[in-house]
Amino acid sequence: MLLIRNSIRQLFRMRGRTVLFLLLLVTASGLCSLGRGFLLVNQEKMEAYEDSFMTIGIVEQKADKVRERMVWDAELRDYRIYNAPTYDSYVPLSALDFEGADYLSGPERRCFYGSYMPEYEMYGIGMSLGEVVEGFPVEDVVPDHPVKFQVTRVLAGMGIREGNVITFCDHYNPEPEKLYADKTYVMSLVYRPGHEDEKEFEGDYTSGYVPYPILTSDQVTLEGNEVPDEVEDDHFCDVVTEGFYESPMGKRWMNLVESWDYLLHTFPVTGTNDLNLMMAFYNGSAYISDGREFTEEEYERGDRVCLVSELFAGRAGLQIGDELPLALMYADYRRTPGSAFGSSFAATFSILNAKGEIYPVFEEGQYKIVGVYGGYNGLKDEYGLGYNEIIIPARSVKNSDADNILESGPMIGSNTSFRIANGTIDEYMEVWNKQGISNVEINFYDRGYSELESNINNMKYIARLLLVMGTVMVLMVLFYFSWLFILKQGERTATERALGLCKGQCFLSLFSGMFLLILIGSVCGCIAGSCLAGRIAGQIGGRSYYDTTFGNSVAVEMEDAWQEEDSVVYSAPMQSAAGCALMILAAGSVIAAAGIRRNLGREPVQMFADRGEC
Repeated sequence: MLLIRNSIRQLFRMRGRTVLFLLLLVTASGLCSLGRGFLLVNQEKMEAYEDSFMTIGIVEQKADKVRERMVWDAELRDYRIYNAPTYDSYVPLSALDFEGADYLSGPERRCFYGSYMPEYEMYGIGMSLGEVVEGFPVEDVVPDHPVKFQVTRVLAGMGIREGNVITFCDHYNPEPEKLYADKTYVMSLVYRPGHEDEKEFEGDYTSGYVPYPILTSDQVTLEGNEVPDEVEDDHFCDVVTEGFYESPMGKRWMNLVESWDYLLHTFPVTGTNDLNLMMAFYNGSAYISDGREFTEEEYERGDRVCLVSELFAGRAGLQIGDELPLALMYADYRRTPGSAFGSSFAATFSILNAKGEIYPVFEEGQYKIVGVYGGYNGLKDEYGLGYNEIIIPARSVKNSDADNILESGPMIGSNTSFRIANGTIDEYMEVWNKQGISNVEINFYDRGYSELESNINNMKYIARLLLVMGTVMVLMVLFYFSWLFILKQGERTATERALGLCKGQCFLSLFSGMFLLILIGSVCGCIAGSCLAGRIAGQIGGRSYYDTTFGNSVAVEMEDAWQEEDSVVYSAPMQSAAGCALMILAAGSVIAAAGIRRNLGREPVQMFADRGEC
């Protein structure tokens, strides 16, 4: 203890050097600790929030050209011109399967199926899909304008009653055929506002019916080629004669009438391999409100489990664990349930195949309800969920739908997507661009991860710079003051040895004071730097980086998380302080010990002789 007190006394005799050493060492240690603290805080943040971010890519094939479509307007007596995108061919999903594409899930192109469940009503409030009626015109007439039509029989529909006289116009036909009052016709019609020039007869609002050519099948192959059908696209009317409904065309009409009931009990079903690939769940507009999501094993095995909406579950009295008898009739690869099924109506497509028959069931089974989702659905949003949409694992559909494809189309953002690791967008696009597929566009959504990663990387650069500067400064301070306190103290060492102290005692005499200074300076500097790192990191963490392109529900949740973060005491800065202090103390001890050993390696007489040089 006497030697240690003597060492400290010697330091007090060099107050200026001692204070300067402490100040410089505190500053240098603070820089080291600040830089290392930033690095650790960044790592801690990224680990804590990694699960909150997810990078989704959506894929869309661009049209090869735009085609003009001319539609006759009987009121204007002229054609309306519409522009429609056309595609030379559809790019297959396999184009996304290339070397270097490290997908976490997907890519998948989701179709939706139509499941006929007569036990349940798709639309509890009823739905008007059009009308199928028999009747005759009040007089012989060419229906190139609104004409009176006497309804004698209603085969399907809810808007017309038998005996009604309705207004009818073959509105979209530039050369409509003449109708005769002595013939009975069967027609598929749909309600629409009437012509402007009828207002003087019917008041401010006019209405009427126009052809609804749904008798023709829309059946296609997956490549988009139409399956040949003998019935023309604009066919909506036939003359009813005795025995007509026993003929092939009459049977087709009866199948169409039967399909009206099917549409009232057919639910949209979507198969997926990752719920997060569906934008409604990704952006938080839909969420699991009861039960659970599918497990990885259920996705992989293709278990027969499903998710249903709160509305459907409540109206049908369904609970978690109940089973639904899904019977898949058709597959649609063009539209999504969000665009095809609104809250009060469905898309206008025929469920008759090219043979004029209702699509047969190609997959059926009992699906167990494991979760109920809440949120928005049925809003006619292409990226949203359809009304009463049911979600199943894609692999649970074992049978081919090749003969039951109702519509086909190109990959679009709302039905084609994949997931990649956060922060790998640039790497993915670099490999993708090498594939040379120019008519496919990929857009990414990562909830703001790219911006957050950029800011964190900037912090990393600053942290590394501070760490390097601090390390260099610490070494310079340690070497310089070791020279001042030790190497220039050769006379002191020589005197102590001449007085009979052994080398170990001389070592302790010089080392203890230097060690104490290094300990105080490194600890104080590292604690100050780490506290500053935690304060700065907390302020930066309070900023919001979340993407709100598809809604801000996720952003709001994560903003709350960042606000909670402000009250968190990071463990990283404290770890940084301890680690930096130990490293500086170790480095200083080694440097000091090396200097003392150099002194002790020389003879006292030589040190006395060289004192003038020191």
